[in-house]
Amino acid sequence: MDDVEWKSLPSLWPSPAVSTDLGEFMLLVFTQDGAPIWEARLRAEVVGDDLVSSGGADTFEAAKAAALFEARARSQFSK
Repeated sequence: MDDVEWKSLPSLWPSPAVSTDLGEFMLLVFTQDGAPIWEARLRAEVVGDDLVSSGGADTFEAAKAAALFEARARSQFSK
């Protein structure tokens, strides 16, 4: 899936949990009650780390793909 480098989140997050920066967005993918969840947030340097969009997925890899898709789609609209 692309050449995006996902970094593990600290151990206080339920494993697996990863994040990456993509343009003005910080993407988080983690599990909540055993379900993969993704979030796209504006990075703190941009607007104070506001949640832009979030959702769930069937698999952890699908959650990562959804977060990437959402950030890329929103980046295209903001240009």
